[in-house]
Amino acid sequence: METGRVNNEQIPGTNPAESNAIPVPALCRRTLFDRVPLPIVLPCAAAGTAAATSAIAWNAPPWAVAGAGIAVSALGAARVRKTNIWRILGMRTALWLRNRSKNAAPSRTEPFDVPIPESGSSRCGMRWDGRYLITMLMLDSAAVTPTLLDTTDVHSPSTISLADVAGCVSQFDIRLAAVDVIAHGVRTDGPHNVAGLYKKLLGPLPAAASRTVWLVLRFDPLDNAGAIENRGGDQEGMIRTALVATRRVASRLTTRGVRVSVLTAAELAAAEAAALHDTEVAQWSEDWRTLRNNSMELTGYTIPPARLDSGVLSAVWTLPGKSVLTRLRLTPQSESNTPGNRGTAVALTALVRRDTTGTADAEPDTAAEDLGLLALPGNQRRVLLDGGHLDSSAALSGPPAAMARFTVPVSGCGQVIGATEAGAGVAVPLFGPAVRRVEIVGSLRLTQLMVLRSVAVGAQVLVHSVRPDAWAHLIDEVGAPAALAMSSAGGSHQAATMIVYDGVTAAGQVSDATAVYVREPVEAQVIPDADVVLIESPDTPGRVVLRTAGEDLTVQLVSISEEFEYLGATATETRALVPTA
Repeated sequence: METGRVNNEQIPGTNPAESNAIPVPALCRRTLFDRVPLPIVLPCAAAGTAAATSAIAWNAPPWAVAGAGIAVSALGAARVRKTNIWRILGMRTALWLRNRSKNAAPSRTEPFDVPIPESGSSRCGMRWDGRYLITMLMLDSAAVTPTLLDTTDVHSPSTISLADVAGCVSQFDIRLAAVDVIAHGVRTDGPHNVAGLYKKLLGPLPAAASRTVWLVLRFDPLDNAGAIENRGGDQEGMIRTALVATRRVASRLTTRGVRVSVLTAAELAAAEAAALHDTEVAQWSEDWRTLRNNSMELTGYTIPPARLDSGVLSAVWTLPGKSVLTRLRLTPQSESNTPGNRGTAVALTALVRRDTTGTADAEPDTAAEDLGLLALPGNQRRVLLDGGHLDSSAALSGPPAAMARFTVPVSGCGQVIGATEAGAGVAVPLFGPAVRRVEIVGSLRLTQLMVLRSVAVGAQVLVHSVRPDAWAHLIDEVGAPAALAMSSAGGSHQAATMIVYDGVTAAGQVSDATAVYVREPVEAQVIPDADVVLIESPDTPGRVVLRTAGEDLTVQLVSISEEFEYLGATATETRALVPTA
């Protein structure tokens, strides 16, 4: 359900021009008990007292009694990365008990639907998570557009600013306990040999070919008693208040040019399952540093405040593995320790989850260390599965407008096509639900290069061609009929996500696959309603005009020699397509 039909009580937005005058987010204010927490002080004092008492029992001299007490207390007080020996022992014991308990992985509560007033039959899914009532929004781009990439940033017209999200935490008489911006995406999703080629082409570019973005809204009824009472009280007033908060967030983000959908109960359950690779919470076992389910491993990290910037948030998408998930959590930040003092500031924490599978992804964690990510030993289940908070020391805080320095692309970039004259990588989706038709006006080798990269990012391609022999080498090199195959009599299109028509007219295609039409330059009659058009320059080798949403971008193709070996291209064909290959 798109939110254009459910606008309700708009929240004022952030003026980008004003946000430049806002100071950068700062470390959260820390009290004495934050710096010297009681869970450390009390065990240290107890251990020191026990050591001193033992020394007295052994008739030790006073200096030995004092030394034993001080030494044991100091040993326990010593902290490495904010963790001391008592905390480690406690976490190890808790992990052992969780793994022995039959209820170590309780199932999530079932979501339920509530009707959305004045929206026909539309419904909003909700679910209880402890004391919080959860609703979810899914974000997506409103149009197919290219993404510009460099090693430290992603430039996409379809993004949301965290300032807009932060401004939704406190809404007039309603305050959300937290808003999570969750992005789950992959760089490659094709056969291992083809994906390896594409990764080599990408290098350090943070190119997430596909990315799904959700907003998880956490509503605490105990913190909104007045708002609930104003809307009728009891359970009905609580549901109505949570629904109003959800609609306000959706309405605000819709004005930012992205497509926003309020998830139903079934969609909410499907989204949570998709974030766990279509598994149940109970299927995951926890050890000190990871969660495991058969050959799949999930490893959580936090980005420390000193390293939390747009460059690191982009670079995490280069982590090796099956996929990456990020969770940017915005919570209200009290301006004082006075109970009930709400204030307007927000705190931001960043969680990164690296997903790996099998031995192919089993690489050392040096990439995470190089980015400055901190591991979360002993906290994997609490943070990754139970939605737990990160430590307050990992948070930045400031007014909502200060979060304008952080943006999140709401969709994947697709596959890399080439680069601009300035050297920025250019990527665009060539298949997927939002891409119904693609026109490629140019050589066969250009088409095959685009098909090869589509296979690398997860396309299942079926080719209809008047020159099947010209495709045979590429199909053999890929070696995965489920990923790339030539059409056959009586064959089904149901599994394909991309169907290529090379010199063949589509005969009433009825599947949901993207249709790619290959045309020679002499017949360059581009269909106006094509979502993506690639026009190869007949005069300048390697130059392609990329047309999306009525706008043109000139791109210089980039490639590596291994790709042309897959195509079976001659040296002349290679130079004609990419002179620098």
